[in-house]
Amino acid sequence: MRFNAQQLKKRKTLDMSMLKQLSDREKRLLYITVLTISMTLLYLYCIEPLWIYWQGLDSKIERCTKQLSRNKIILSRASTIATNYGSYEKKLKFEGSDQEKTAQILKEIENSATQNGVHINDIKPQQIKDKDFYKFYVIELEAESDIVSLSKFIYDLQISQQALRVTRIQTSIRTSKPGLLKTEMLVTKILIQ
Repeated sequence: MRFNAQQLKKRKTLDMSMLKQLSDREKRLLYITVLTISMTLLYLYCIEPLWIYWQGLDSKIERCTKQLSRNKIILSRASTIATNYGSYEKKLKFEGSDQEKTAQILKEIENSATQNGVHINDIKPQQIKDKDFYKFYVIELEAESDIVSLSKFIYDLQISQQALRVTRIQTSIRTSKPGLLKTEMLVTKILIQ
């Protein structure tokens, strides 16, 4: 609907005449209502977002200050960390293909089993999980031994030069030989790429 200039002037006159018809009390209520709505909108869309932003800056500054102090502590220990990393790097990184690395892990498991009197029935390397910075090797094995030999075997794997970890173990008693435990376990190793 289009209004021409004359119609707009007539409408404006009508609006002014309506305002003139209001009593002083009604005019005050109208001004108070308009003022209240304006102040509410100003608060909701200007003042409160600025306040939240201001409060967020304080917490952000505090968080950054804590991070800076932690980083200073780490930097002060840089030489110690580098030395420790070097010793772990020898355990977690060695050259060769995936098959050579898997063979070296299997050799370590078999040597430890032989030393502790654990008989390995089956040993299966699983799929190698290749992540961004490391590779995750998983070896599944079935073995038989008494409880003392088994505990020594697991201990030797944990402290070995290869830094192997037994992540899952399941044991059951053999009915034909009650002193022997049939054991299924997962042995894992992480290698840095």
